[in-house]
Amino acid sequence: MNLLNKKVIGGTSVVLSMLLLSACGSEATPAASVDTSALQDKIAVLEKKLDEQSVKSDEQAQKIAALEKKMTELDAAGGATAGQGVNSQTSTSTGNNGSAGKGDGVLITFAQYKKLEVGMSVEEVINILGGEGEALSETENTVVYSYKGAAGDGSNAVIAFQGGKLLTKAQAGLK
Repeated sequence: MNLLNKKVIGGTSVVLSMLLLSACGSEATPAASVDTSALQDKIAVLEKKLDEQSVKSDEQAQKIAALEKKMTELDAAGGATAGQGVNSQTSTSTGNNGSAGKGDGVLITFAQYKKLEVGMSVEEVINILGGEGEALSETENTVVYSYKGAAGDGSNAVIAFQGGKLLTKAQAGLK
């Protein structure tokens, strides 16, 4: 008897499910009455926002990678004496990334920082900032510089060049 009850309940469930699905399908709104242009506009706006977030995410990932690399190099250089470079590899880059290993003590303001644009040459950046700052690390084609804030309150900026062009920039507390 138990098996018979299961078959009846199972069959009833299938029939009820089919009735429910057919009832839902019968109340569908005709496609002609839906305003698709408004929906397409909303989709376009959302796609644009998604693209903007993707660009920001890529930039943040590059900044994080540069800072993680800097931390690793600083950890590795813990035993180095003052004045020694963290990375003694010579640059074979195709562009002028500046002179890594040197620091000229240039201070930076927020107004100067805002003028920096990704893609600028090393020379353009030096003209805006008045010098190269302190080179933190250098790889085959990339140099990362640190600038202390002009306010003397611990604020700073970090910029990276790749192939002689400004790749990324980050700042903390500049005024």
